[in-house]
Amino acid sequence: MFSAAPDAQAPVFHERNQGTIVQNLGLSHLSVEVGHFYMDELENGEEPIRTQFERVKPWLDAAKASAISGGERPRVSTCFLVDDYFQHWPDAPQIMEKLLRLSREAGVVIDYVARESACARRLDGFQTAELVATRLLEEPSPEGANGGRPPTSMSGWMSNGRPPRESHVLETMQAHGWEPAHEYGERNHSIYLDVELWDSQARPVGGDDGELGRRYSCPFLAAVWQLIRLGLLRQDGQPALKVTDFDGEWRKEWDQCPDIVKVNPNAQPFYAYRSLSIMPRTFLPIEHSVQNIINHFLPDPAVVESLERQAGAKNVPLPPVIADRLSHFFLAGGN
Repeated sequence: MFSAAPDAQAPVFHERNQGTIVQNLGLSHLSVEVGHFYMDELENGEEPIRTQFERVKPWLDAAKASAISGGERPRVSTCFLVDDYFQHWPDAPQIMEKLLRLSREAGVVIDYVARESACARRLDGFQTAELVATRLLEEPSPEGANGGRPPTSMSGWMSNGRPPRESHVLETMQAHGWEPAHEYGERNHSIYLDVELWDSQARPVGGDDGELGRRYSCPFLAAVWQLIRLGLLRQDGQPALKVTDFDGEWRKEWDQCPDIVKVNPNAQPFYAYRSLSIMPRTFLPIEHSVQNIINHFLPDPAVVESLERQAGAKNVPLPPVIADRLSHFFLAGGN
């Protein structure tokens, strides 16, 4: 049986005036995501997997050596997110054993493995993604809303500015009136981004996501994943996804596997003050979208205070802006 993994330090609870109880987590200084593969890539040949891990190795070593620790010995943990949401193969044991073996052969030790599906819905059926969806704040237009675009909660889309505008042609010979898109936080020129967070289609594997019937997008699930790693996503003060010790046997079906599995018994804590993701450059647009989503996420003040208190006690610098706690390295060329 899988069992709940103990933290590196005993859990401490901090009670707010409103009665909210926030669990103080055992925290690493840095959580490193050591690559990303789609399910069909994990299902097929070994050489591309081994090659990507070999390319990750020097950057992982550099991250460990440069982790900001506030004077303590740096605590660095590694993790891998399995893409089991959009593609669903029934041979989890074979895929996981291959993944962990090839990473070890390349000198990359994976401490924790998480399922992407858990970022949408936990093993117990709880809607993890809605913890983020219900705390998204749309950026108000400086010109005021004109009712032309529905809110994110209805449309499933989120932008960082005003979309392009084009007036209706009233007469055959009348020219189009056009205005370009505008980024609200532009610096000299705009970089406009409009991200689809979900659509109303049924989830592609294992049925739909509860009564909401939402199919979440890669950028949205990646944003959920980042907030989980940073210890910011909570349910009633406790981590939205909990870590489970590996019992030595993988379940055949992905939806029978725990949400996050600790596969290295000597690992530093899963949750961390900062995160680093090392992945192929093809993921750059997704991670740009993640930044936009997280910039619109309103964290629970009690959770923020808990993390700041822990960082302050350990003299660990913690950026006040959540997106500044994320960093990335994109592998050029190849996979």
